[in-house]
Amino acid sequence: MASTQAGEPGGGAVRKTHFVATSAALQEGADTPGQTEPAGGLRKRTLAAGVGMSAGALLCFVLAAGFSGGQNAASGTAAPEISCLREQVRSTEAKTAALPKTEDAERGLTAALTAAGQVAKLQNDYRYLTPGVAAAGGTLDTAASQPTLRNLIPYFIPSVHQTDLGPWYLLASDKDVAAGIGIPMSFDSGFEWVAQVPYLVNDDSTVTVTWLAVETRTGAGGRLAVLAWARAGYDLVHKAFVNIQTGTTATGEALKQEVKAP
Repeated sequence: MASTQAGEPGGGAVRKTHFVATSAALQEGADTPGQTEPAGGLRKRTLAAGVGMSAGALLCFVLAAGFSGGQNAASGTAAPEISCLREQVRSTEAKTAALPKTEDAERGLTAALTAAGQVAKLQNDYRYLTPGVAAAGGTLDTAASQPTLRNLIPYFIPSVHQTDLGPWYLLASDKDVAAGIGIPMSFDSGFEWVAQVPYLVNDDSTVTVTWLAVETRTGAGGRLAVLAWARAGYDLVHKAFVNIQTGTTATGEALKQEVKAP
């Protein structure tokens, strides 16, 4: 069972990102559930061209500092600053050159979204275990969870602990469904995991993916509540997720089925 903590998915450090692809290009051919905006919001879209503009602005400042007043050479006091700025320009230009081409980035984002959709589907399969977990006093039947776990493992690098790939969230009300083989394949749980569309490629060639556990039935207020969240980085080189963080919202914490480590 993955460790969880109460709170919204907006916290934590976020890597600096440099590239964005259009959402239309991502959704073509992606077999994922309906999309829901994550609590706290995903990072806003940023154009890679901004990096080049920053480099240009720095270069203009360097030239202005070096040749102000019609002089052909920078004064002795300005020379160190100009040297530092020129180094920043070179660094920015190098990072800009390293950005993936648009088509490569879109393919990477689509691959991340497709993998995220499969992970969401497998996490949703764990919901069928809720009656058995409740009947066992909160203990997860290892044998019953093994088929889903085996299918999840290939989507993550080996260093990700298998305990973090257990059920990220189970809803207490699902315990009332008949246990065992009596659960129909059309089982309508009170929630489902939904993969969010990623838009940004990080400068370390990873894509940050967010999943939300969203209610499937509207409450008194007519809104679907977010019960839990998960976040991982998809490595475009290894084509696998390299980490996982999970948590529950305040609403989800009050409604979840407790699961004990076997």
